[in-house]
Amino acid sequence: MNIRLLFFSILAISTLTFGSCKEDETVVPDISIPDTISIPEGSATQVKAIIAVTLSEATDQQVSCTWSTLDGTAIAGEDYTDVSNAVLVFAPGETTKNLEVLLSNDSTFESDENFFVNISNIKNANLKGYRTSVTIANDDAFNPLLRLIALTKITEGTATPVTAKVGVTLTPASDKQVTVKWSTQEGSAKNGADFVSVSGATLVFAPGEIQKNIEVQIVNDAILEFNDAFFIVVDEVTNASYTAKETEVVISNDDSFLPELVSDGYITPDSYEGMELVWADEFDGNSLNLDWWTHELGAGGWGNNELQTYTNQPANSSVFDGKLKIVAVNNYNNYTSARLVTKGKKEFTYGRIDIRAKMPYGQGIWPALWMLGGNISQVSWPKCGEIDIMEYLGHEVSKVYGTVHYDNAGHVYKGGSFTLTGNQGFNDQFHV
Repeated sequence: MNIRLLFFSILAISTLTFGSCKEDETVVPDISIPDTISIPEGSATQVKAIIAVTLSEATDQQVSCTWSTLDGTAIAGEDYTDVSNAVLVFAPGETTKNLEVLLSNDSTFESDENFFVNISNIKNANLKGYRTSVTIANDDAFNPLLRLIALTKITEGTATPVTAKVGVTLTPASDKQVTVKWSTQEGSAKNGADFVSVSGATLVFAPGEIQKNIEVQIVNDAILEFNDAFFIVVDEVTNASYTAKETEVVISNDDSFLPELVSDGYITPDSYEGMELVWADEFDGNSLNLDWWTHELGAGGWGNNELQTYTNQPANSSVFDGKLKIVAVNNYNNYTSARLVTKGKKEFTYGRIDIRAKMPYGQGIWPALWMLGGNISQVSWPKCGEIDIMEYLGHEVSKVYGTVHYDNAGHVYKGGSFTLTGNQGFNDQFHV
């Protein structure tokens, strides 16, 4: 009996001693966000997608995480406002916080779309659920989307009437009649001269139709001219959505031009359809017009390793009988010639330039007609650009070259050549 009491006393003391040594443990909660939520898109008032982030239980420590959005079928900037590495903090004792993402509302019928919200970089909590798929639920009435082809190209033609057809699509098909009221608008192409204008015409999509064409009559001719353009303007759309965008119709010139041949070679007309003459030098008189031209003087050819020295001497350049003569002279292997430019005096952006010239012949001769960008002094070559209208080698009398030079992370050029048929040479007569 005494032995049993002694055992009980020892056991009781032992139990009390163990309890006095135990410490309280820190609570580490689970952090999670829902797998999915769905939010109506809205049409007038901007809507927020609100995602609840929860802790499984309160803790006496601060809990934090970072969160970001990620595209699904919904696109940041178009359907919602992107968030990247934002920080969310739970103060001690808090168990629920909200993440908010702004949605981009509209009144266009479209399919439901989704994006994702991810949480990461968790501190003082265990990650239980890290991603929410947010569905932007369409709440707009069914309204198909109307689109016009942005650019339509049509060859002008010369005799057979041509019609420009601009494609119009409806996505998806509608169970209602859709109408489009449209007009033409002049660009470089003019009503009557290049196309037949249309004002307030109506294009009709019957229920179920998804493809139609707007048609405009083109005025064709046999005159060489630049490509021209006009525009289609949508005035009104019923039973469909339409976002106004520029719709351009380009009329591509398909006419050729043959200069007139006279006794000393080819000539060009005094005027062209649709163009205005802004400058011409027929070299009347007996001297160069220095208000228009400048002699560039020097040797070496500005990087071309040319042997001649450019001068302003009459032996190298002169005007008489309605012509400018540029002559290369060999004076005991001391070569001279002339180089004439309009830099700072005549400058053009768009247009047509006709030059009538007759070439010399002989080994080592290299005449050229070329254009440089007016900003060459500011950006240098080749950033200013260069168009070599004509380059000619004196030992290839039947061939000329044309080249475009420009800068694209360094010097780039593209070009080609033209060769006369038969035994003709560019030294035989004037060419344009």
